[in-house]
Amino acid sequence: MKKIWIIIIVALGVFCCLASAAFVISLSTVTIKKPAVYLYPKEDMKINVQLDINGMLIEDIPKYNNGWNVFVTKEGIIENQYDYLFYEAKLKKISLPNTGWVIEYENLHSWFEINLPKLGLNKKEKTQFMDYWLNELPYSKYYEIKLLTYDFLEDNMNLIINPEPDTLIRLNFAFKPIKKHKILEEPEIKEIKRTGFTVIEWGGLLV
Repeated sequence: MKKIWIIIIVALGVFCCLASAAFVISLSTVTIKKPAVYLYPKEDMKINVQLDINGMLIEDIPKYNNGWNVFVTKEGIIENQYDYLFYEAKLKKISLPNTGWVIEYENLHSWFEINLPKLGLNKKEKTQFMDYWLNELPYSKYYEIKLLTYDFLEDNMNLIINPEPDTLIRLNFAFKPIKKHKILEEPEIKEIKRTGFTVIEWGGLLV
């Protein structure tokens, strides 16, 4: 079966991307919040998930220890109780692409409703993402939204999964509150098809 790898991280906005040049923000620590990792094997099975964090793991459910070794049903239920694996981490740096979106606070709900399915999230994942982030983001007239790049994810918060998934979608957004509207080059949004053993991750950070 053809393997499809789609890594999308949002660091102020973009969907599946052809991102232009990125720039690095050097901070003492940056907290990546609520990465939720959904596992959808083709059949009930044991799955091993390892995190390679350039920084420090600060939250984990279920307990990470030296990795997650979990039993997952084909419906995506982990250890008979979890919808997803949860972690948070403090990263040593963040690299943001130049492309992104600027969205009014009042339009965030509709923007997520329209674009998260295009990025590959199903109804449950989209709802859980919105329930978390619409409550997490403080009021600001506008938000600059960007997607973290594949290279950044590989270097700073890599996921190592065994068996290897056929489809991997990682949506980690960086949200930056701003007072005035600005023009950003928007990345290309591509529809994403989920096939075979699929792993979905969403998360984000506040810049």
